[in-house]
Amino acid sequence: MAPFRHVTILVALLLTFSVPFASATSIIPVSLTQLTERADSIVAGVITETHSYWEDGRIYTDATVETMEYLKHPTAERPHRIVVKSLGGEVEHTRMHVNGVPELVPDTEVVLFLIKRQDKYIIYGLHYGLCVVEPDYDAQSQRVSGPVFRAQTTRNLTTMALTRNPLPSSGERIDLFFERVRRLVQDTPNPKQ
Repeated sequence: MAPFRHVTILVALLLTFSVPFASATSIIPVSLTQLTERADSIVAGVITETHSYWEDGRIYTDATVETMEYLKHPTAERPHRIVVKSLGGEVEHTRMHVNGVPELVPDTEVVLFLIKRQDKYIIYGLHYGLCVVEPDYDAQSQRVSGPVFRAQTTRNLTTMALTRNPLPSSGERIDLFFERVRRLVQDTPNPKQ
């Protein structure tokens, strides 16, 4: 009976230590209101190029954005080009993907909710802070879409209360979206404009 017990313990130990550890990232759906309040800048533009590189043992990607319009900005100076830094990317044959961090693709028209860090920006709210502008052939216009639209509920980051997301899940015409964001910027106490 003793050898059976040793085999059972050995199998249990092997199973315990051979199973890879799993980890998960929880991404809290942020409302458009909170994105607008907490972002330093809200910029519409086109991603013109990206460059990935190693820094402190991690891969980062810098995306150059040709700005077309600022919906919110803390200063009167509005640069025509900004650099947005994000964690992840590909260098040579090594790719690093970070759950929740949006991939910035050249030739994509976007609306970004940004926080300034030194001479570069980062996207606030992970992928919720990236909206993509696409043609809306039915309306003969452009449409803004992204994860902030698709979240059924959002969580207030101060109270942690859940609320129903008022945004249309399929996105919104660009002029209506810009009007909505500008209204939120005006309603923000001491807005950075």
